[in-house]
Amino acid sequence: MKANHTEREVENGFRQFDRSLEIVEYYLDPERPFALRPHIILELQKEAVDGIESQAGQLRTAAVGISKSEHTPPPAHLVEGLVRDLCEYVNDNLHEKNGFHLAAYAMWRLNWIHPFTDGNGRTARTLSYALLCIKLGYVLPGSPTIPQQIEEDKAHYILALEKADGAEREGRLDVSEMEQMIKGMLGRQLISVIDKAEAKQEI
Repeated sequence: MKANHTEREVENGFRQFDRSLEIVEYYLDPERPFALRPHIILELQKEAVDGIESQAGQLRTAAVGISKSEHTPPPAHLVEGLVRDLCEYVNDNLHEKNGFHLAAYAMWRLNWIHPFTDGNGRTARTLSYALLCIKLGYVLPGSPTIPQQIEEDKAHYILALEKADGAEREGRLDVSEMEQMIKGMLGRQLISVIDKAEAKQEI
């Protein structure tokens, strides 16, 4: 049963990522100006937990906790409004802030809200990556991608979340650590393209 659950999570992860790239491609069309809406977030979460969670694609209706974290997610009755606020922040700053900030903000804030019973982290990372691609104007090449790198080693990711959480408790918005993490991981992702180009082709 555990193996089946794990296999389903992996399959869902691929589907979620593929769906995020479809969303990116859709909004790269200049005839379709991008605006982040709650239904996009719900759709990505549904892909992540489909067949695993009974409430796939739905906001939580009860309190949740985050293991090994000082942060307590907000009560369920505030979640819908907070998700709308997240979308409004991204949309209001789409042309004023750079892609690293928007990607970092979305990754942290969705984790902070923790709007779902499951799949919060995966959805936050996928949403963040999609926003970065949309802001830059193309699907980013190379591998491992930023979400894949976080899955491989979550140490810097957790540190960045904790620093942003700490700033929020002080009434400040500071996702600079998350921005630096994303920059470094994007660098690794893009260097793989150079490495591939420089590799000798076997004849």
